[in-house]
Amino acid sequence: MLKVVVHEKGGRTQRFDFDTDQFTVGREDDNDLVLDRVNISKYHLRFRRHQGRVEVVDLGSTNGTYVNGRKVEQPRAVRRSDRIYVGDYILMLDGEDPAIAPLKRSEIVMAGHEGHPQSRAVAVPPPELEDGEALPVDETPTPLSRLIDDDSDLLTSARRVAPAGVESTYLDRIANRVLQTVLVNVSGLDPLRVPEVSEEDRETAMELVDGLLRDMARAGELEEGVNVEVLRDAIIRELVELGPLTELMKDEQIREIQVAGAAAIRTVRDRQGGGAEIELTSRRFSGDRAVVLAVHRMARRWGFLVEGSQVLEGKVDDGFSIYALLPPTQVRSPVLHLRRHRTDANNLTSLVQEGVLSPDMAELIAAAIRGCRRILISASGGTNLDRFMGALTGEIPDELRVACISDSGRLGAGRRGWLQVRRIAEPSDTLGLSDALGVILRGGLDLLVSQRCRHEDAAAVMDAFAGATRGAIVSLWGIDSAHALWRMAGLSTVAAGAIGALTVSLARSVDLLIRLNVGVNQEAMQVIELVEPRVKAGDQIVHVPLFQAERDADKNTTFKATGEVPSFIRELAEQGIAVPTRMFAQERL
Repeated sequence: MLKVVVHEKGGRTQRFDFDTDQFTVGREDDNDLVLDRVNISKYHLRFRRHQGRVEVVDLGSTNGTYVNGRKVEQPRAVRRSDRIYVGDYILMLDGEDPAIAPLKRSEIVMAGHEGHPQSRAVAVPPPELEDGEALPVDETPTPLSRLIDDDSDLLTSARRVAPAGVESTYLDRIANRVLQTVLVNVSGLDPLRVPEVSEEDRETAMELVDGLLRDMARAGELEEGVNVEVLRDAIIRELVELGPLTELMKDEQIREIQVAGAAAIRTVRDRQGGGAEIELTSRRFSGDRAVVLAVHRMARRWGFLVEGSQVLEGKVDDGFSIYALLPPTQVRSPVLHLRRHRTDANNLTSLVQEGVLSPDMAELIAAAIRGCRRILISASGGTNLDRFMGALTGEIPDELRVACISDSGRLGAGRRGWLQVRRIAEPSDTLGLSDALGVILRGGLDLLVSQRCRHEDAAAVMDAFAGATRGAIVSLWGIDSAHALWRMAGLSTVAAGAIGALTVSLARSVDLLIRLNVGVNQEAMQVIELVEPRVKAGDQIVHVPLFQAERDADKNTTFKATGEVPSFIRELAEQGIAVPTRMFAQERL
C-alpha cells in the first residue's frame, strides 16, 4: 500500500495510508492529512494518481510547496526518493507501488513513434548509424524534454543559441536535463551514498551521457553547430568531479570563488605587483542541481556533510574553505563562497603575519581570552569573520570548558570537552535552541563563544555577559563599536523601549570590543581598532580606543596605541596573566 510519511520539524515521524486516487494536505479538517501550523495553507497541496504516476499539485498555497528544493509551479511527478517540503514538514512517499518506483534506465529516453513514452531498453551508447541511414519509425526517440520532469520553461530553439562551443541558457538546460537523468540511474554518483565515485560508476556515467546526447541529436534537440564534445565534457565534469570548480580551484592565483546558482562564476585573483582584481569568468554550472552536487561532494570528502543541511562550512581542497547555502531557503538558488587561505590561521600569530593586527594587539586579545574576559567582535565590510573567529578560538586554553555556537555547529570541532552547538534547526530537532542553551549555561561554562550571533542565541549571550559564564567571545555584524552594542541589545529583546537600557548594561559588561573591517589600505581583513566601552555619569557610553590601524605618510599600514590602558589589566594581573603596560604607550607602533 502507498503511504505518505510525515517528518515534523522538532517532532515525530508519522505514516498515513494513501489508498485513493487523491490525497489532500492542509490546515482544514476535511483534508486527508491535517497539518495545523500557521505556515500551512488551508488547502496546501494534493497528491494525485495520473497516467500511472503520482503527482504533487500545489493548491495556490501562500508559502509554496518544494520538491527536492525546487518550487512546484505545475503538477510534478514524485517518486519514493523525493522530498516534499511543506512549511515545517517534510513529506515522502513510501511503499512498493510501481507508481513511485525509481526510474529505470529503460524508461529514460526512447518512446514509440506517436510520441507516447514507452519502457524500452536503451543501448548505451546507442549503435552508430551509417551516413544517410534513417532510424526505423518505431525507434525514433522522443525528445528528452518530453520524458524528464523539469520546472524550467520549454527548450528554446537551437537557432537562438550562441555560436558553437559557447555556453548559453539553451545548452545549460540540455546539460541540466542530462545530468539529472544520469544521477537518477547511477546511484554511485550521489555523495550522500558514497564518498568517492568508483571507476565503474564513472564509466557507466560517461556511457550514459554519450547515449543521451546521441539520442537527443537524433531527435532534433541538438542541431548542427552545437559542439557536442564541449557539452559532453562539461556534463561529465559536473557528474564525477566539481564541474567548473575543478580547474578554478587548481589556479594558485585565485584567492576567492563566488557562485550564485547557474550565473557566471566570479573570482578574486591576485594581481601582479600586489593587490587583487575581481574577474567575471565565462564559466558556470549548468543548473542548481550541479552546484548542490559539487558542494555535497566536497563536504563528504572532508567529512562534514550532513543530509538535509542547508548551511555547510568547512575546509576543503586546495587550501580553500567553503561556506554554502543550499535550497530550500529564502534564496531561490544555491550560493557558494570559496576562499583560499595562505595559512590555516589557527591562532592570532598567523593573522599577525598576514598584517591583520599587530603583535601588541594580539598579545592583549590573547590575554583577555585566557582570563575569560567578555569580548565583542563587530565585523563589517564583507570580512571573513569565520576565519577570524577560528583564530580567536585557537587561543583558548584546552583546560577551559567552552560552548561554541555557529550556524552549522562546526566552530570548535576537534577540541575535546568542548560543546559544539548548531544554530540552524533541522527536522530531527526535538528541543529549541534557547532551551538547549538554558541547560548548557547552568553547567558551569568558562566561555560561551557565539559566531555571528543572531536572535536565536542573543538572550543566552546576554546572560553570559551578565555573569552566567566566566567570559564570552561573541561576534556579529556591525558598523562600529556603538552600532555593535546597540545591535547586540536589539537582538536580545523585542521591546524597543528596553534597547537603550540593555545597551548601557552591555557597555558595562563588555571588557574589549574588536572592530573588524576591510583594511585601511584595502587589505582583505584587518582589526581597525580595539575599543574599551566605558559608562560615565548619566549612563553616557564612551568608546575608548586602545589601538587603531592607520596609514602613515608613506601610505603604509601601521597599528598605533592611543595611550589608554584598559581597566581590566589589573584583574588579569590578579589572575597571574601579565600584560606589559608599556605596549599602550603612544609612541609604540
